[in-house]
Amino acid sequence: MLSILFFAGRISGQELYVFSNPASNNPAKSVAFKVSSKALREVHEDALGSRHTADVAFGLHKNLQLNTALTFSDMYFTNMRWESARVYAKYRFLSVDNVHSHFRAAAFAKAAVSRNPLVYQELDLEGDNSGVQAGLVFTQLLHKFAASAGVSYLQQMGQTDRRSLGPPFSTQAFQYNISAGYLLFPRSYQSYEQTNVNLYCEVLGQRNLDLQRSFVDIAPALQLIVKSTTRINAGARFQLAGDAHRMARNSVFISLEHYLLQALK
Repeated sequence: MLSILFFAGRISGQELYVFSNPASNNPAKSVAFKVSSKALREVHEDALGSRHTADVAFGLHKNLQLNTALTFSDMYFTNMRWESARVYAKYRFLSVDNVHSHFRAAAFAKAAVSRNPLVYQELDLEGDNSGVQAGLVFTQLLHKFAASAGVSYLQQMGQTDRRSLGPPFSTQAFQYNISAGYLLFPRSYQSYEQTNVNLYCEVLGQRNLDLQRSFVDIAPALQLIVKSTTRINAGARFQLAGDAHRMARNSVFISLEHYLLQALK
């Protein structure tokens, strides 16, 4: 019964993007636990770095989702340490549902506190920077294909003094993404116990509003949904173009997420 509730119109697998969020929310009254790891090779020092994240998401209402997360990393220091905390909220304000398709629109906001120094021109509230972010996201599902587009404004709230030994750093940025997902398997449903296989491709970009520096990445990913409540994600991110000063131009990502449906009474 829980699996049926999960897939029967509440959220579609092919829009559970790996590097961005859709306009759809997690099922109401659900709690989701997620652990993820990101690995990269730093551009200047040619050293391997990693970030590990623990995330808890609450489906407070069919239109409202709240996430909290902690990150641990050795990217800025030689030892692994607690790095940042963040909170994310998303409100779905429009939903147009049909039999094999739907359109959703949502507004979101994020706030983060990070222990890391401000070094790079890329702004990121996933562990690197302290700051706030707000934006809109739109998602269209059509049969086995889902497309999503998001835009947001990001303001870092850590350091404001631009004097440094390296390149000047940014304090504000415009961020955007275009994401697509396709359900590869199963070709036809016979049981909610079947494993879903979803293929994703996302274009992720950012432009500094004060320095006029930018980058554009492409991020392919593969996803398994096991017994309708557990997600396994694996993806990679590659820079296509850009002149922003970044820690790394390429990275890999894996995550495991499990849903507890009807967990909130």
